[in-house]
Amino acid sequence: MVSTRRNRSRSPSPARNSPPATRKSPATKSPARKAPAPKKAAPKKAKSASAIDAGTIVAGCYTGLAAVLDGAAFSATVLLPIGMQSYFDVGIQHALVGYVLMQVVVTYLSGARAMVTGVSYEVLAPAALLAKATKAYLADEGEAAVLATVLAGSALVSVAAAALFYLLSAFKISGEAIAALLPPPLQAGLFAVIGWGIYGLAFEMLQLPPPVLPIAAEDGGDWLATLASPAAYTLWAPTHLLGIALWLASKLTSHPALFPGFVVATVALTHAVRLATGTSLAESAEAGWLMKETEGRSLYDGLWTAASPSAVRWDALFRPEALNIIGGAVLFGPVVNTALNLVLAGPVVGTKLEPPRELRAHAAGSLAAGAAGGFSAYLAVSNTAIHLKCGGTSRASCYAAAAVAALFVALPQLFAVVGYVPTLVVAAICVYIGIDFLYDNLVVAAIGGSRAAAAASYAVAAACVRLGMPAGAALGVAAFQAHAAWAKKKSKKKKA
Repeated sequence: MVSTRRNRSRSPSPARNSPPATRKSPATKSPARKAPAPKKAAPKKAKSASAIDAGTIVAGCYTGLAAVLDGAAFSATVLLPIGMQSYFDVGIQHALVGYVLMQVVVTYLSGARAMVTGVSYEVLAPAALLAKATKAYLADEGEAAVLATVLAGSALVSVAAAALFYLLSAFKISGEAIAALLPPPLQAGLFAVIGWGIYGLAFEMLQLPPPVLPIAAEDGGDWLATLASPAAYTLWAPTHLLGIALWLASKLTSHPALFPGFVVATVALTHAVRLATGTSLAESAEAGWLMKETEGRSLYDGLWTAASPSAVRWDALFRPEALNIIGGAVLFGPVVNTALNLVLAGPVVGTKLEPPRELRAHAAGSLAAGAAGGFSAYLAVSNTAIHLKCGGTSRASCYAAAAVAALFVALPQLFAVVGYVPTLVVAAICVYIGIDFLYDNLVVAAIGGSRAAAAASYAVAAACVRLGMPAGAALGVAAFQAHAAWAKKKSKKKKA
């Protein structure tokens, strides 16, 4: 799903100096007091990395099904807005192929016994932008060319990320090095914009015009008028109520049942209302309450035929507008998030990670995913924490999650269940993630941090909204590095 990345903020807020307690693996918590040692306690046998038990099955099923929901989110937010309703199953396959290959390769090569590489919600927003830009550029072309080009552009994000992962693996990455290049205020501004983009996906999911800030370069039209439409009361308002409720609940508890419980409760409530009002599945889907029903095609007849290189309009991808979107997706999706999460993931997985090894694992996984036509996936700390709390503490649990997701690819008939999933589930999760990113990176910084740092974060966010992520981030990095050089020079003069 976002699954439930649902805690899904893939990257913890830069405003926090250390991972929150809810992200700690139970194995990393210290007892309140030292228990007396037994007289002759036999050493406890360590659990095998390939052991299969109830926790392995539960965690594997949950994480795998979450990936399926994430795949549906890709189709609903990227393909449906450009009129590709008949290819809903292809979008799900695109996301699942990327997730399965990334999860299997990283699990095999990583130093962690259990690490979840979830489907990227950070890349969903730029993927939706790329789809719209491609649709407009190829307005006179058929669906086949547009779909193939959109899928190819999405796969290019994985391939480009693989190259950068491999290059970064040659350097030693530490928290200090990342903080020097991307100071916390700069990180906060960047992640706030990412959060705003994910929040906008909730509107895309409901087929409503996404919100556009006044300082944005593009013309958002009269999107506020949609709040006075019937859809505002039947879709927009319930989505926000559910998303805000989930966000507040996540602040109160880190129980692993929170997100599965939210999904089950939302599904049950939606269908209870549907049955009570005598509304059919088809009518509910037409009204926007349920996802589009899809029967599913084989991987060959679906994704691999749709993404055929011969059908791709490469000129649409290698023009400035498309390259700007793809470049921003690569840098502020896989690369920045993975680099930051590798620093924070150690306490969660209970293992000291070696960044070069993990980056090489991600490079191999991303290359495999992109070459097979898959969507972007990479380390998600919050997903990993939920997976661990569900009992998935071994490599076998990660393989099990990949197997569950792969089952939907192998048996396309299973896609029929997607038609029973309310759009409110994914839309509310997008609201939750967006609010979480915005609150942690802008509100918390303004309330409890330095005013100068908060002002810098807001300035970076404004620059990214106005100029686009790549240009805004480049300007932010240059400004912060110039300030660091000036401060260092000033410090030397004082010492002299």
